[in-house]
Amino acid sequence: MYRAVRAVRSGSTGYLRVSKYFSVPRGTLERYVKDKTPSPEELVYMNLGRKTVLPSELENKRLEYCIIMDQKYYGLRCQDIKRKNA
Repeated sequence: MYRAVRAVRSGSTGYLRVSKYFSVPRGTLERYVKDKTPSPEELVYMNLGRKTVLPSELENKRLEYCIIMDQKYYGLRCQDIKRKNA
């Protein structure tokens, strides 16, 4: 995506040719090129998708708990993890 955005922003080729060459959806490429705020380097580290429901601290605590329980050979079901209060 980084190279595709750079190619279009440099003006050497158009959206359609770049999207086919880099196998990137044309609509996504257009959105990233038109949004001048993030630089192409920042696009690599952008979080995509939906935002998480829980704060990252709580998610990290639950992840550590699951890893510890896995190391102790205590299997957890999804229901157990959802009920876990941290």
